[in-house]
Amino acid sequence: MAGEARKLNRDGYVHAREAGEYQRLRDQALLWQGATEALLDQVELGPGMSALDVGSGPGAVMRLMADRVGSEGNVTGIEIDANLGAQAIAALRAEGGTTFAQINADVLTIDKVPGAPFDLVYCRFFLMHMQDPVAALEKMQGWVKPGGVIAAQEYDFGSIAVEPLCPAMAEFNRLFEGVFRGYGRNLRAGRQLPMQFEAAGIGLPDGTTAETKFIPLKEMAAMLIGVYQGLFASAAELGIGDRARAESFKNDITAAAEDGRYYCITPILIGAWKRLA
Repeated sequence: MAGEARKLNRDGYVHAREAGEYQRLRDQALLWQGATEALLDQVELGPGMSALDVGSGPGAVMRLMADRVGSEGNVTGIEIDANLGAQAIAALRAEGGTTFAQINADVLTIDKVPGAPFDLVYCRFFLMHMQDPVAALEKMQGWVKPGGVIAAQEYDFGSIAVEPLCPAMAEFNRLFEGVFRGYGRNLRAGRQLPMQFEAAGIGLPDGTTAETKFIPLKEMAAMLIGVYQGLFASAAELGIGDRARAESFKNDITAAAEDGRYYCITPILIGAWKRLA
């Protein structure tokens, strides 16, 4: 298993930081592009505005923001992984269309963000990795203009399943849930957004969204394998990663995908936003 001996990333990210994981993040962004576009439109991000993507990863949301703010607007990303951030900003600037900036930093330790305050401060698949999501939201709130919007989209993993019953998913869930719980990550981040907004002093959301997909397993198998492999080193550190089980999982989920009868219910992507006074 590639990366088996890797130590947990010093920044606490439980997935691998390597090319395969970066591609998985890009594929994940494509899967949820429509849901994020809908939220950006609901919060009325428009021409000439400024937007900050917290935990910007491969830059996919920054591109969606740029499509809305146009040449007179600006889009900034904060990403703790300097390598991934560098790849993202290079690609975005090559495409053009707006003014882009990238900040390589830990959200919890940075105070002043160039370009703040912003019309929109947003995160996706970010709070679920934070041991103190409320502290992250408090930081984000401080970077929003009066009258601007704070927004988040996070997974709720309570729905993920394969039908008919697929034995390989029991192994996926064992490792995935074991790593998330073992490192104090949040499997229910999406449904907890209203509570976290309140705890951060933001107030209850002005609006929420929720979206899931029910698609053939053959369209999700590569994603599930990528998640499993990206978490394997962290699982090994917890004593729950087993190479033989990992190989068996990959073979079994691939066979199930090729079978054609199996369908996957994805996690629910839940969004929430609040316009600040």
